[in-house]
Amino acid sequence: MDIKGLRYFIAAAERLNFTVAAKECYITQTAMSLHINKMETELGFRLFERNKRVVELTDAGRDFLGYAYTMVDDYTAAVQHSMNIAVGVDGVLSVILPGYMEGFIFMDRFKKFREEYPAVKLNLVVESQGRIVSFLKKKRVDIGIGLPYEMQADPDIQVITMREDPAIVLCSRNHPFASRGTPVKAGELEKETFVMTMYANTPNATSSIRKKWQRSGFSFNDYISVKNMDEMLLFIELGRGIGIFPAFVREYLGKLTLGIAEVDVAYRGKPPMTATAIGYMKENDNPVRDHFIGIFTGK
Repeated sequence: MDIKGLRYFIAAAERLNFTVAAKECYITQTAMSLHINKMETELGFRLFERNKRVVELTDAGRDFLGYAYTMVDDYTAAVQHSMNIAVGVDGVLSVILPGYMEGFIFMDRFKKFREEYPAVKLNLVVESQGRIVSFLKKKRVDIGIGLPYEMQADPDIQVITMREDPAIVLCSRNHPFASRGTPVKAGELEKETFVMTMYANTPNATSSIRKKWQRSGFSFNDYISVKNMDEMLLFIELGRGIGIFPAFVREYLGKLTLGIAEVDVAYRGKPPMTATAIGYMKENDNPVRDHFIGIFTGK
């Protein structure tokens, strides 16, 4: 017995006429009769009482019809649900963020994804920047959003830059830089303690950052490693050091803190750019992934 046979039985039971039911199912009357006979043999009881002038459901056939409706409906729903998962409009997607600030800056895209794919269960994981690659490689998440340096160093991870912002320097309002009337020279910054996210503990990432900043005229010697930009702001306001941030944090500073100042810096050439990227394992075949990336990258 199969779903097709159940549908033939339902048509015959609703019409009580094998010829009419066969036409609706686009099969011959003979094929309809054969399907019903086969089903009755498999079930071990008669579904219809039929003679030359009338076809009627038996009591058992009438009872079985209710179950047939349920089985066909459940099958149809199961196929549709699985198809939705296969094409990525249903399912589960897990995304790791290094801090809440990244969540806020991309909130419009998260909302758009939720609107377009309401059946997808979206799991958000907030962990330190330094754990993004580990979470991706262990398949604990599908997508990583954050700074690209560590992800780019791993050949198994595909990285897409979503935006680039000029780097700005932040310090406590009690820091001497905050009250200067002239820009700070890039060379003066290397004497400072920098507050940096934990990716700085990765040699490849640290090397990439050093080279980028050196091209703009300065380097760092001493740094404090923290988990994310949220903690960076806390340490900076407490006067533990200064930090380099993407310019998009400007719009959040007034909401988050009153004790931090932006420092004007006289860079040699253009100011360094800070990238925010999306990364995923190349072998990841979650069909929801491409829909998410399409919304976040505009592609």
